[in-house]
Amino acid sequence: MKNDQLTSLPPKFYTIAQIADFVDVSTRTVRRWIERKLLVAHTISGLVRISDTDFQAFLAAHPDG
Repeated sequence: MKNDQLTSLPPKFYTIAQIADFVDVSTRTVRRWIERKLLVAHTISGLVRISDTDFQAFLAAHPDG
């Protein structure tokens, strides 16, 4: 794959449940992070999703969860 193709890949998005499973917390905890603006979430076609970029930024800013 060429470097210019990497920049054209669509962003990866996760569900609240996927984020909760990954960091081993409840979905309610993830929703609290979103409500407190600790984790950026996007509404896409009425569904809440977290981009990989935003999730990585959250993990970097909150290494202990």
